[in-house]
Amino acid sequence: ISNQCSPLPCHKDGYKDCIDGQAKYTCVCKPGWQGEKCEEDINECEDLNGGCSQRCSNLPGSYRCLCEDGYFMHSNKRDCGGRNLHTFVHNCLYHDRYNLYRITEEGFFFFFLHPYLGECCCNIDECTENICAQLCVNSPGSYSCYCDGKKGFKLSQDMKNCE
Repeated sequence: ISNQCSPLPCHKDGYKDCIDGQAKYTCVCKPGWQGEKCEEDINECEDLNGGCSQRCSNLPGSYRCLCEDGYFMHSNKRDCGGRNLHTFVHNCLYHDRYNLYRITEEGFFFFFLHPYLGECCCNIDECTENICAQLCVNSPGSYSCYCDGKKGFKLSQDMKNCE
């Protein structure tokens, strides 16, 4: 009897292993995938918001917790905390006796808050600019593009388009 796993019957993105049997095969799925051929992405966000304190974004075979504007992600990658405004302003502005200098990093912009508080260095949500071909996930000062692996797409070398 020939090898039932050749050619591979399992979904290329979702399977971890293919076990050959007598006139049958078994696809062993990676975490985040299910189905006879490991072809179905599990939406972890449907179950208690994926354990995220604010926003949950489903990704092919995985998920990611996100924070609303004005909050930061704690090291556990699930819980969000509020920004300390004075620390945030201090980190974004530099001044000497005569001038206030704006120090910008890519992915941030300045926003006038109050005459006594000065300005805020705020995150730009690049995802609102449709910068990614399929799925975009915003993060402080940056973003990441993802493709629907369930439909056979993968991220191209430009890290924005899908092929």
